[in-house]
Amino acid sequence: MEINLTIRGEEKFRAFVEEHALIGYDAARSDLEEQFLADEKAGRYVLAPEKAKDGQEHVKPCMGVCLAYDVQGTQLGGGKAYLDKGQEPARKDLTIVFM
Repeated sequence: MEINLTIRGEEKFRAFVEEHALIGYDAARSDLEEQFLADEKAGRYVLAPEKAKDGQEHVKPCMGVCLAYDVQGTQLGGGKAYLDKGQEPARKDLTIVFM
């Protein structure tokens, strides 16, 4: 499945990563994507203690939306009706906003 991630307020996320993280920006971005896909309603990015400079967990609030599309490019509205027919999402567009 194709994943497209857009970050609004990217400078705030980048500053958070530079201040607290041992990992680089690209690794943090991948981590953010993974966390958001695991729980689209979480509303925060959690930097794990093992990835932090000071060894403590750090949290950065955010908001996000995920739009799923089938192979023809049709948006799956809610997803359930399509997925019940056995249709898997072919693409997800994620937009995450840091304020």
